[in-house]
Amino acid sequence: MSQQLVQALSVALPSLYLFLGVLYGMSFAGDREPPIGRARRALVLSTLLLHACVFLVLGDASGGFPRLDVWLSLSAVALVVVSLFSCVTLRQQQPTVAAIVFIAAFVLQLSASMFGPLEPLTHRGPSNVVTIMHVLTVVLASAAVVLSGLYGFLYLLLLRQMQRQTFGALFRRLPDLRQLSRMTRLSALAGFFGLLLGVNVGIAMAHSRGVEGFGYTDSFVLSMLAVCFHFGLIAFSKRIPGITASRASWAAVGGLILLLAALIMSTVLPEASFHSLD
Repeated sequence: MSQQLVQALSVALPSLYLFLGVLYGMSFAGDREPPIGRARRALVLSTLLLHACVFLVLGDASGGFPRLDVWLSLSAVALVVVSLFSCVTLRQQQPTVAAIVFIAAFVLQLSASMFGPLEPLTHRGPSNVVTIMHVLTVVLASAAVVLSGLYGFLYLLLLRQMQRQTFGALFRRLPDLRQLSRMTRLSALAGFFGLLLGVNVGIAMAHSRGVEGFGYTDSFVLSMLAVCFHFGLIAFSKRIPGITASRASWAAVGGLILLLAALIMSTVLPEASFHSLD
């Protein structure tokens, strides 16, 4: 029964996120927003609850906290991205931003559904509190990095429209440049502290398990630290001479690509991470 439920949700979740992206993108159809605000919010909540059910089923099958491989991690990041956005900024943001966030969640969840396991893993995931906090911290930080990259992308998109003086529907539906730049930096700040904490806790865990040669010189750790400090520069870019809002936005988009590359490296070269030893 649990396997059928996971399979059904793996198919349904990308479709639901895509549908939400289309619903919020309907604001482009005219000058007035479609009068379905409550229905959309109810659908967002229902989708998040269904998404959470995936991890509840996986945790029940493994007898505890579910073990996250790269693809399940992408699914968890999609869940947290939408949750953070919905809880913190959905009511204050234009529907256009929401549409972009849901489309990004659709891409992440579609990747997880296509390449991730469609049946619950029977081996146990992390069991102690420190390990669980490490996993949750990295997932939350990764979600913040995704949001920072998306806000940076929207900043560049709006700036390009202003430079070309093409003031269409997208221009009217996006927040102003100052707000987009602020959200890019705030998301980057959350990602910076989250990744810094998560990486150092991970190194401490590896040492406690007696993993030889694992530390700051490990290739996977170096890639994650590069992402961490990259977003640290973005977070404090307002106080750093020479890093304009435009450059910080380009850096946020590039940092998001760097994070995805690090995750892909951990998939192609699983021996590069001590997680393969769990």
